[in-house]
Amino acid sequence: MKHPKTQMQFRYYETSPDCHVLALLGSSWNREYGNDLETLHFHNHLEIGYCRDGGGTMDYGDRKLPYTKGSITVVPPNHIHHTNSHLGKKCHWEYLFVDVESILHNQFSERAYRQAQFIQQIYKEALVLQHAEHPQIANLILAIMEEHRGKAKHYIDSVKGMLQSLMICLVRLGDEAADDISTDKRVGAITAAIDYVAKHYRDKITISTLAEACHLSETHFRRLFSQAINMSPQTYINRIRIDAACKLLRTTNEAIGEIAVKCGFVTISSLNRNFKETMGMSPTQFRKDTQYYVRKLNDSRILPYEGWR
Repeated sequence: MKHPKTQMQFRYYETSPDCHVLALLGSSWNREYGNDLETLHFHNHLEIGYCRDGGGTMDYGDRKLPYTKGSITVVPPNHIHHTNSHLGKKCHWEYLFVDVESILHNQFSERAYRQAQFIQQIYKEALVLQHAEHPQIANLILAIMEEHRGKAKHYIDSVKGMLQSLMICLVRLGDEAADDISTDKRVGAITAAIDYVAKHYRDKITISTLAEACHLSETHFRRLFSQAINMSPQTYINRIRIDAACKLLRTTNEAIGEIAVKCGFVTISSLNRNFKETMGMSPTQFRKDTQYYVRKLNDSRILPYEGWR
């Protein structure tokens, strides 16, 4: 019997601009997950799930990890995954979708290198944790959920503080890895370049300028940068510029040409080419439909998806 071709969904979530988190809570998340579907998905923000009841497995592509009541899932952006409950049984999950970059930008506004270190640690891998083994993380997650559920006076300020604490806890999980010391050294060596890009992405930037800022030869700089950030310096510059363009496309009515200049692209065609390579669609398409964008992945069929509500 021929199995159906796996479908891939990209789920795009808009978080609160006040505290950079979207909470999906309540009884609607008490359901049977997966099993009868041939669909994997990934999304644009860090997903944190808390299993309030039930059990099953998390499919992380290369790993299948069991979960039970009290399990916590941490899934980085763009990480393919799927939740399966025990066949015929319901599970009660609740979720937080977190804009990690915005939280860390506010937390370390003048220390771009620290942002890069923390993001690398938090996004290192998808996890399944247990409440009993990580009570501080679990209690922060539950407290953030309850603040969103109750929406008491000053709850946004409370959530912002707890999210910063939660990011630190997740970074500490990454710190337990044996290769972190060498990673920190590599990131430290390119700190000046990361800071320079954060401040000057609107301007023309050459790789030699970044290497000079770090007091390294261009060859050595390129190697260290790629090892630390997992992408080339030019790709990193373009990602920072595309991220800035996305924000302007979603929040302003400025012409595409004006946005290109503001984000460091010499021409509209340069913005269009880099935007499509990164986002899978043109800036005009992204602005027209900000609920989702579709990106081709391997041989799977990818379906547009507006996020679970």
